[in-house]
Amino acid sequence: MLTGKTLDKINLNYNELQGLKGAINELACRYSFIDQVILYGSKARGESIEESDIDILIVTEYPLARETKYLISDIIYDNELKHDIIISAIVVSQADYRNKISPFLINVRKEGIVIWSRE
Repeated sequence: MLTGKTLDKINLNYNELQGLKGAINELACRYSFIDQVILYGSKARGESIEESDIDILIVTEYPLARETKYLISDIIYDNELKHDIIISAIVVSQADYRNKISPFLINVRKEGIVIWSRE
């Protein structure tokens, strides 16, 4: 479910909003193993500037093969081109997201905003 109420509170321009929604909707329809999409970085903190990219973490049920990650990247890239935006996406398994101790994931868990969830 795309959490439009949450997206409305985030400082995204029209192209960013449409591109992000398009990418998430296409990924969610195509891949049932995607559990969540989490926005993090300057957009999540409300500190973005015009040149800021959109940082998202895609959380999956299980670790993905490299080829599958490439397919996910292709979908995101198509939406970037269509809407003239930049989305930086990282894919991580649910187990790694919950349990792995890294400065990056600790920061995402602290500041991230769930913008889409399968539940």
